Amino acid sequence: MNIIVVEDEVDILRGIQEVIEHSGLLFNHVFAVTTAEEALLLIEEYRPEIILTDILLPEMTGLDMLELVKAFDYLPKVIVISSYSNFMYAQRSIQLGAVDYILKPSHKEELTEKISLVYEMVQRELVSQEQLKNQTVFARLGTEALKEKFVLGLCMQKTALQEHIHHRLQVWDLQWLETQSYVSISLSINREDIRGREDKDINLDLFAIGNIAEEVLKNYQPSVMIRSIHHDWVILTAWQHEQSVAEEIHERVLKYQYISPAIGISNRMHSFQAISEAYEQARKALKVALLNSRRGIASYADIRDSIGHEDGGPVSQWVAEGVLEGDAELVNRWMEETIHRFMLDRDVNKTGDLTLKCFEWILEIHSCLAEKVDMDISHFTLELWEKAERCPTVDDLKRLLRDHLYELMKLVAEQQHPSLPNFIIDKAKQIIDEKYGKAITLQSVADELSIHPVWLSRLFKKETGQNFLDYLTEIRIEQAKHLLRSTHLKIYEIVEMIGYQEIQYFGKLFKKRTNMTPKEFRSGK
Repeated sequence: MNIIVVEDEVDILRGIQEVIEHSGLLFNHVFAVTTAEEALLLIEEYRPEIILTDILLPEMTGLDMLELVKAFDYLPKVIVISSYSNFMYAQRSIQLGAVDYILKPSHKEELTEKISLVYEMVQRELVSQEQLKNQTVFARLGTEALKEKFVLGLCMQKTALQEHIHHRLQVWDLQWLETQSYVSISLSINREDIRGREDKDINLDLFAIGNIAEEVLKNYQPSVMIRSIHHDWVILTAWQHEQSVAEEIHERVLKYQYISPAIGISNRMHSFQAISEAYEQARKALKVALLNSRRGIASYADIRDSIGHEDGGPVSQWVAEGVLEGDAELVNRWMEETIHRFMLDRDVNKTGDLTLKCFEWILEIHSCLAEKVDMDISHFTLELWEKAERCPTVDDLKRLLRDHLYELMKLVAEQQHPSLPNFIIDKAKQIIDEKYGKAITLQSVADELSIHPVWLSRLFKKETGQNFLDYLTEIRIEQAKHLLRSTHLKIYEIVEMIGYQEIQYFGKLFKKRTNMTPKEFRSGK
């Protein structure tokens, strides 16, 4: 609390100061000035709760000063001091908000008593204001809690739009949920970021993430955010570009908290009754995002597209048949669908759970293959498990399993058709020899041979000792050498004829292979 004393007689001013300082009252500042002008500057800056002012001051009276204080938009307690027992002064000072009027000369005891009474009055008001403020805060928090409970109830169970629900939506300013399409977004922390951390630290991070998300959502209205029963965050938003909402939240959390959050997005819903379905979809997408930590954001639409069918069926048998037929596309598609289905299983909550399910599934495929072909593949088991355990993300696990299935395809093909590898490589070389001048790639050659490019790459290396690109480059350089020596074609024309677009790139490649530039080679240097 602050107090200011305005008195032009210096001795009286000092005397009042001493009274205040020896009163035992706890003031932060006791300002003492001799003019109204000085007082106005201090009052505007510090807003003292108590003003003691003489009426007759040089240049401006104390009462005129109080008139100007009104413009500062606050209500101090004023004690007016004057040597004139004129009722007009007293009347005007009361009109200006004075709570007491003291005549000069006054005794120290009287002055102390007056100031103490006003001090206690201010204290009581401050306590009342704080109580009122707390009541307002508690009321607001209570209102927010009721709103969160209401929205969480809509998320947890399917709710029909009845009249009392309609009115509650209006009370909480959520009527857009019945008039606009919306999505649900689930937001949490990636498991890699919380490993080994205490619960209190995790909760602090979640709280910080919630604050960041809430700030972001101010630009994406209408939206509402609540805490879920899983202690992470749930957002319902009618904003049309939900991906931009998720991306901005992800970017800001990463920037300010150094945490990569996991975010799951539901399909867009067009009816109020679908809120619980949107919530479930977002939870499933969040689970995929948590398992696949490198991506951070997962959409339920992408998950359903990758799964394809609700019923998994005898997938192990179908994959085994695909391996036997050498159908890499079929094998890869079923592998993707199976892994995504495993990710949504209730008992899969971390990468290790997913790894175990996938490994057991691969063993089923081995068993199916053993029934159809006489081939020992037991040596793969331990090695595959050790590699799978070291996979930090879902993408790494997919890559490992895909490579393993392609290796099985190659072994099956070699066993059933011992001459097949040589035939495939001969055919691949023939395609390269015929089409080296076009935009030929490993993928395009694999497509022509109806095999997977990874298998072709490995087979090419095994059978020729060269990788695919080195062989293609060798063919093109040899043809370039022939054309440089036997024709008068310009170098850029030769470059285009052998399948390159950039003459500078060709020049560097040619010199690396021949130790000469194309021009030097042509001139025979």
